[in-house]
Amino acid sequence: MKKRKTAQSLGKRILLITGISVMLLLVISAVFNLSFYKIHNLLLEKDMEQVEFTSNYVIKLVYTEIEKFISAFEVSQNRILDYKEGEIRELTEELEEIKEEMQFEKVGVVDLKGNSIDDTGKTESIQNPEFMEEIKNNRRYISNVVAISDALFMAVPIVQENEVKGAVWGYCFVSMLAEEIELSKDSHLYFQIVDDTGTYISNSNNIHAFARSMNLWDELKKYQISDGITVEDIKNDVEHGRSGYFNFVYKGQGRHVVYEPLGIKNWYVFSMMVEEYLGDYIKEIEKTFSGLLIIVLGAVTLVTGLLGFFIYKTMRLIKGQNEQLLAKNRLLFMVLEHTNDIPFEIDLLKKEITFYRDKDPEKVMIRNLEEYAPENMIRKEKIISEEYETYRKFYQNILSGTATENLVLKIKTGIHWEYRKIHIEVISQENMIGFLEDCTEQIIQNQRIKEISIKVQNDSLTGLYSRDYFVQEAEKIMQKSLTEKTGKYCALFLLDLDYFKKANDTLGHMTGDRILAETGKKLKAVLRKSDLIGRLGGDEFVVFIENAEDISAVKKCAEKINETLRATYGKEKKVTISASVGVAVWTGEKNFAELYKIADTALYRVKERGRDGYYILCGNTEQ
Repeated sequence: MKKRKTAQSLGKRILLITGISVMLLLVISAVFNLSFYKIHNLLLEKDMEQVEFTSNYVIKLVYTEIEKFISAFEVSQNRILDYKEGEIRELTEELEEIKEEMQFEKVGVVDLKGNSIDDTGKTESIQNPEFMEEIKNNRRYISNVVAISDALFMAVPIVQENEVKGAVWGYCFVSMLAEEIELSKDSHLYFQIVDDTGTYISNSNNIHAFARSMNLWDELKKYQISDGITVEDIKNDVEHGRSGYFNFVYKGQGRHVVYEPLGIKNWYVFSMMVEEYLGDYIKEIEKTFSGLLIIVLGAVTLVTGLLGFFIYKTMRLIKGQNEQLLAKNRLLFMVLEHTNDIPFEIDLLKKEITFYRDKDPEKVMIRNLEEYAPENMIRKEKIISEEYETYRKFYQNILSGTATENLVLKIKTGIHWEYRKIHIEVISQENMIGFLEDCTEQIIQNQRIKEISIKVQNDSLTGLYSRDYFVQEAEKIMQKSLTEKTGKYCALFLLDLDYFKKANDTLGHMTGDRILAETGKKLKAVLRKSDLIGRLGGDEFVVFIENAEDISAVKKCAEKINETLRATYGKEKKVTISASVGVAVWTGEKNFAELYKIADTALYRVKERGRDGYYILCGNTEQ
């Protein structure tokens, strides 16, 4: 009986230990799966940030390239206006020169009746109602891609004395546009531009890209898209101008896709990332864990007298190995294979930080956390004083074991200043992990993009604001004045240079360009820094002032402009340039177009009176 009771007791113990072992196995599996999921999502999140950055980068570059072509057309219209009817040979030679400068397939001009002539002298009638309607309304025109020639049709209105005369047009190779903004052919990131029908506007030369001859919608139907998303869902987003993202598998490789409207016609940018470089890491985790599971399951089946001791030892071993594996893998997997990111581990109990400067986890550099205290970083001139307070708060959060936002910091490494993004993840109250991301190139690239944007907003000849940017900023001031109601005056000055065409014809275009450039410099010199100054095109300039005390201040400004712009050019043949200034005092007009119309009326009255003067209208009332 006693033996029976002992056997029963032993059986119960074995069952208990077995049950505990199974439960521990389940807990370990759950912890691993959760950690694995978190690591995978962390890596994926970082990669999706790269995809989004690529998408925004492409959009900005496409805008820049197209704006460059459009701006070149706007400059060329002045050259075209100088040719009289019947000067066909001279005109075609000028068009040929413009074509070579812009590297277009074809360039030409068209009047408002649709009669066109290209750079070869060929004449034809353009029967495109949409195109003609846009031009007649003084708007730029960009077509979809012409499939046969892989080209975009662009056009800019030709305006003379505020009247649309026709347009200068050209065919731009899409392949040339794509080459300007193409990424590395073997990069795991690439992009393609399509319209809302799925037709490719630009094709990528990336080795991972789709076949060029296929439609994107047709291609995507061949693959399994994750999370229940269908091709129809994506098409619906595109048709309604919405952004989004999705995942799918192509040739056994995971693809992550972000799509955003380009803002031109109905075009979209699809930026894609190949996930293959993450696969090796993930497979290694799965392989290691599978091996551990086999060992534990084999041990559980050995229900013998030594079961308790064996399971106890095995579980301790597995737990220790698993904790080490989790710690090392979570650090290693945060580093992308082709980056210079430096992972690190913080031990708050030891006040130590360990840097893993090599892909080999055994090659480490251990430092006292105190070395990176804000006071020491300032003393050693490792950071700039302007970033001290931000870095101090970040460092205090680390010492307290509190989760903190990622920080971009300008750090001196050796003799150079570089930008580092510090990523931190709290593991426990005593431990943190993270990595230093070298974002110097990205920040420099963003600065370049910003510089390009500044160039786009300025007129290339005079350095003044372009038409679009001037209108945008003027309407901001008008909106602000509506809200603040300061009681002070705002006014729009519309300027035409008197006898500028005569100067162009008599003294040459180079002198004409010099007159325009000097006009811009004179206006900057005589007006306040807070005043908006722009060039609308040709010899038409525009000024917007705010916070004028009274009407007399507006008059003084107009007189100053007239006085400043009077000048005589030429030696043997002389031409005197002056300015006709139409002024519209803002009285609450809804938009810039309404105010511009009043200023244009005032300008017309100045010219009626003989030019070289100003005329001020407040609404429809003379001042």
